[in-house]
Amino acid sequence: MDTLSNTMNRFLVYGLIAVVVVAALASFLYFTQRTSPQESRVPHWRIVSLAPSDTQILISLGLGKYIVGVDYYSYQLLQQINSTGLLSHNVTVLSQISPPNVSGILALKPTLVVGEEGLLGSYVSDLQQAGLKVYLTNDDYAPNFSVIEASIKDLASLFNRTGEASKLVAWMNSQVSRFQARGNTTLAYILWINPDHSFYTVGSGNFVNYLIQLAGGSNAFYNYSGYPELQPDSLIVRNPQVIVAQEVYNLSYTQYLLHDFPAANQLRAFSQGRVYILSEDLPSSILNEPGPLSVYGVALLQDVMGGSAPQYLNSTWVEEHLNVTLPVF
Repeated sequence: MDTLSNTMNRFLVYGLIAVVVVAALASFLYFTQRTSPQESRVPHWRIVSLAPSDTQILISLGLGKYIVGVDYYSYQLLQQINSTGLLSHNVTVLSQISPPNVSGILALKPTLVVGEEGLLGSYVSDLQQAGLKVYLTNDDYAPNFSVIEASIKDLASLFNRTGEASKLVAWMNSQVSRFQARGNTTLAYILWINPDHSFYTVGSGNFVNYLIQLAGGSNAFYNYSGYPELQPDSLIVRNPQVIVAQEVYNLSYTQYLLHDFPAANQLRAFSQGRVYILSEDLPSSILNEPGPLSVYGVALLQDVMGGSAPQYLNSTWVEEHLNVTLPVF
């Protein structure tokens, strides 16, 4: 009888020990997950980003440390705002986007390649045939911030970052509200000037036109659509109050092209000293790479139209004067 009792007691003790161990293990796992939610959500991602607009969004969503490969232009933009430290410490910078370096991307063993539909085009099939999972955005053709915000939410849903997406969108809206202005200053935005003085500009329905309106301006070539190529007399007919031109190769050559315009002395922007040149780097990027940093494009154009900007806007002036910062949530 005593032997049977002792045996039952031993089984009871062993059972209690097992219950305690299981409970302790469950408690450990619960608190481990609770104290490191970010790591538990996306510990396996290896992302390659192939466009500056996408890279901005991914970093702002808190995914920078998972980016193992990035295009040269994205890296250059991050350098200009001293933010390369937001990427993985061993990130690989890819020198070309179109065509993409498929073998180089494969070597990084990414779980996802994020790219712009307009930049990758038909090369998407090359990436997919190589076994790469590709997610395409189209922010480079976004006509306004609403489209960018929708893209942010779509991209965030892939990584379970919907909360961060909401914070990012709220931040963008707050910045736009700070910089937005009313006015009717006519502004001609020149993307490129050819040797014969024909030039490419922005019409309606594109992102730069939208930023001009937010900053309190009126696009001199609003009656065109897209990015038309026009002749010099078109500029004379419109006679804008302000001209903003992107740098063509270098500052001195751009100045030569502008001041050599036929009948330039008839244009009020020239006679009143309201011709501005944007350097090829940060100033042009925040206007032409639709993403979170584009909110500063509104402030830039507002300073130009208000007359407080220098006639040559380079990265140093833009970064220091506008305090350009890429938020991370």
